[in-house]
Amino acid sequence: MGRMRKDKMEVFKKTVHTFSWAMSVMRAFRVRFNAYILLVIIKSIYELYMMTCIKGIVDMALADNVGELIVMCRTVLVLYLGAIVMSLVADRFSAYNYNGMYNKLEMATYRKIMDASWFDLTEYHSGDLMTRLSSDVGSIARNTNSLIPALVSNAILIFGAGIYLLYLDYSMILVALAVALVILLASKLFIRHVYDSQKRIRVIQSRIASFHKETFNNMQAVKAFGLEEYFYTKMDDLEKQRVEADLTSNKYSLASWAITFLAGLFGGLVCIAGMFYRVHTGNISFGALSVMAFLGVQIGNGIKTLLHMIPQIMAYIASAERVQRLLELDDEEHEGLPQGYEEILRSAEENGVSVIIKDMCFHYKNGGDVFENVSMKARPGEIIALVGPSGEGKTTMLRILLGIVSANEGKIYAETGNQTINLGKNTRAMVSYVPQGNSLMAGTIRENMLMINPGAQEEDIRFALETACIYDHISQLPNGLDYVLGENASGFSEGQNQRLSIARALLKDAPIMLMDEATSALDVSTEQRVLRNIMRRDPRKTVILTTHRPTVLSMCDRVYLIKDKTIQLQSDEDTAKLMLQCRE
Repeated sequence: MGRMRKDKMEVFKKTVHTFSWAMSVMRAFRVRFNAYILLVIIKSIYELYMMTCIKGIVDMALADNVGELIVMCRTVLVLYLGAIVMSLVADRFSAYNYNGMYNKLEMATYRKIMDASWFDLTEYHSGDLMTRLSSDVGSIARNTNSLIPALVSNAILIFGAGIYLLYLDYSMILVALAVALVILLASKLFIRHVYDSQKRIRVIQSRIASFHKETFNNMQAVKAFGLEEYFYTKMDDLEKQRVEADLTSNKYSLASWAITFLAGLFGGLVCIAGMFYRVHTGNISFGALSVMAFLGVQIGNGIKTLLHMIPQIMAYIASAERVQRLLELDDEEHEGLPQGYEEILRSAEENGVSVIIKDMCFHYKNGGDVFENVSMKARPGEIIALVGPSGEGKTTMLRILLGIVSANEGKIYAETGNQTINLGKNTRAMVSYVPQGNSLMAGTIRENMLMINPGAQEEDIRFALETACIYDHISQLPNGLDYVLGENASGFSEGQNQRLSIARALLKDAPIMLMDEATSALDVSTEQRVLRNIMRRDPRKTVILTTHRPTVLSMCDRVYLIKDKTIQLQSDEDTAKLMLQCRE
């Protein structure tokens, strides 16, 4: 019994905490929400009053008082029309509140995903983030807006009807206490199981969404390897887990409802027998009997509704915990723009920028050291190559220069003229980036280009596309720049995707350009032509690239080998050996 009481109080506290947290996030809707609650209270009291009018109608009908009966029926009809109007107003109010709350929480969660530390976000699968952003946010907004008003409405109905029943016949209090005790016991027995099941359902739904995303993103490989049956079997297993969790929640909900229903049925039979006896002895009228029967039915429906809300409450708590955890992630560190930043940018336009790393150490929070006291330098007009075995830290180095992750020790800064500035999140305007893999968005080519530089003119876009050796292909497409790319730029080859990504980065016109395996899908001739175009059209640009291809190294001013937590500058002889090893 002590365990059950503890579970009951824990769930009650979680419910209160969840609602308080949700309203703190959506505090702008407090006035509207409180107005809605007030409207629900007035509507519930109004409907209770209408129920009591049944007594007068029945008594007048039995007394054959036709004139007063007609007047009373007209009054009840007007009351019901008023109830319909109040319901329509309340539902419309609810729709406005729900959409406002959903939008507010969705945008707050989306903003957090955009602003949160990249490393913290790697804990979540993108499918899981999508589930939290859509399904969980929707559950929170919907239940915050409807759950409390529904609880208030049903509580008023149950207690109001119960008080009126006792007013008509106080002997019903013993039956009411017995039924209430059974209901309390039923909720204690099953509420923890329902909560655990709903929490598991949310986790499984995220796994399913993640699996869907993995499947659709790799559909070509799935078909190429003949893995359709494997993926179908795995999806079937996930669905079976979801069904099992949902049926478990349903089982305990139904068990709680069944016990309550039987208790209510027994109490109702006792009440009916008692009411007929009271009518027979002349203590109450047939009108009072009708009202009591009707109120008894309403109380039963109210209790049934409350019990059916238990899974909804548990899902509400589970969703809130998931979104709350996301909103508590730390944002990227923001130190503010350094003094003289605008002057540095102007100097960079004239003189270019040197990228300097001195005695830098870095390790991920969940892993070992990646770099130990490493140093390197890239000057304006140079192409610097980072090479080395996979997994040694080439991409991580670019993330450090971008400020996506922060070095634990050492200095990472840019130098232009006599001025220096630490590189990081706040200096990303100085850096353009071509990531590894496809980063193009569904939409037109023009939209993909302008997202980097909204103020770019037509000639600027053409210049960038020509530099990346992709303009001739795009000019032959239907609608040219307004050609619509599908998901993952379907219809474009991998090499075309890479060249378009390079053009997009060039449109930013930043003094530093980072390229992560950005020419791996290009033939040797196109690769060399693209790199020559970049340096010829902006001789001051500082380019740092990662590569596994030997053909790139011949065009680089310096080559750094990343291996065993170190960065080693390669001599011409070392570079020649690397090129030979790559060819082999």
